[in-house]
This record gives sequence, structure tokens and C-alpha cells, in this order.
Amino acid sequence: MALLLLAVLACISFCTVNGQNPVQVPYVPGITPNNFPGRVTSSTFTLKLPLCYFSQTPAGCTAAQCEIWLVVAQGVDGQNRFDSVKGVPLDFNVNSYQAALTSGKSFFMTKVGTQQSFPCDEPTAMQVFRVGSDSTCVAGPPTCNGPLPANTDARVKYVLYDPIASKKVEAESQWSQPILLTKVKDPANIDESFGKRSGAMVVITTVLTCLTALLLIGLITALALTCSGVGRGKQDITAPTPLGSLRVKRYNTHNVHSPTSSTSVPNPNI
Repeated sequence: MALLLLAVLACISFCTVNGQNPVQVPYVPGITPNNFPGRVTSSTFTLKLPLCYFSQTPAGCTAAQCEIWLVVAQGVDGQNRFDSVKGVPLDFNVNSYQAALTSGKSFFMTKVGTQQSFPCDEPTAMQVFRVGSDSTCVAGPPTCNGPLPANTDARVKYVLYDPIASKKVEAESQWSQPILLTKVKDPANIDESFGKRSGAMVVITTVLTCLTALLLIGLITALALTCSGVGRGKQDITAPTPLGSLRVKRYNTHNVHSPTSSTSVPNPNI
């Protein structure tokens, strides 16, 4: 009887250890501030990294071996699905990026870095992680960080994963608030009526119309003045005087004698 009781207690202890939930970390993932470029697009968004939050190292791996992963869930269904399997060894092939992309109601995980990559030292610049940055994930590995479908309602959390001993999630952050990706509109459904335009667009359109009208009036005025100048009377143009009819006064310089005058030059031989 005593041996049976010990066996039952050992089984309960073993099942409890293997099915226990990860350690909760008081951190809520959030997207980068508003002044960060491209913080939320139609297929990606940028998160701040959980520096100094996963400082407890599990017994099965070292800080250089333990890994920080990001869970990307689509909607409440994907969030609940991860919470139901997080206490057991994970199969990344089942919950792959490709499966989450096609089903739309699941989650996938992508590696962010090792535990030692998130020290408690104050960084000189903001360190971020862009979700959906790898555009070659259609035929890539199951943990690929591929782009998300447009209009996705994404929820994320950081987890500490032991890839050596337990192959389970040992610690986890809180779920983020819903992150709504930018909606993509069909150009055929865009209403271009005048009533749907903004006040600034109306002002700009009015100013451009007035400038175009003034430019057209100026062009017509210039053409009218040019055409009216063609009908004016002809002007008399005096032809140049022929060269032979010009009278040129003759001048004699003081050191040049006329050939008609003679001057006696004494002969030195006389």
C-alpha cells in the first residue's frame, strides 16, 4: 500500500512538472513610438525589444543557448491556440508560418535572438524588431519571419524557449494589445466624388483652377496684341544713298605737298 501511494505521488509530481505553465514576465510588448518610420504598415510592424526582462536562466540551458522567440497570433483564436499548447514541447512544423498564413486562425513563432542578446545595459539607441520583414518565407522554414496579410489583427508576446533540455517555453511576457495593420483599399472602390474630398484638397483645386484661368487670359491677350500689330500701316524705309553720289571733302596735311607745286633743291655739286 505504501509503495502504491509513493508511485501515485511520483506520477502526480512528474505530470505537474511537465505540464506546468511558463513563468510570467511583467512585460507587455508594444510597437515603437509614433516618430519611428514604418512602425505599422499593411504587412509589417515594429516592436521594442524586451531588454532586461528575461534575466532568469532555466536549468536546462545557458544564457548563450536559451532563446528569445516572438509568438505572432492572428486574432483571439490564434492567441487561445498558443495558450493551450505552451506547456508542452512545441512542434514548429505544425504551427508554422505557412500554416498560420493559410488558416488565418492560428499562430507562428519566429526567433528574435539568444538570451544573452538582451542585457540590462541601457542602449545608446532604440533596439527594435520588425515583424514580417522577410519576404521570401513562402517556401522558407516554418519559423520564418514573413509578412502578414493585410488588415490582420495581430497579438504578440515574447517567450523564453529552452532548445536543449525541455524544448518548451520556460517564461513568457504578457500578450500585447491588438495591433491592426494598415488597411489596403481597392482603387476601384475609392470614392472620387467632390463631396468626399477634404477641405485642403478643395482649396488647392480652386487655387490651381484660378491660376490656370489667369494664365489662359494672359495667353489670349498676348496673341491679340500680336495679331493687331500685323495690320498696322507700312512704314517708309529710306534706301541708303549710293556711294558715287557722296561728296567727300579733300584735305591736305601740313607735311604732304601737292604734286603740282615744285620746290627748288640746291645741288651740292655746283
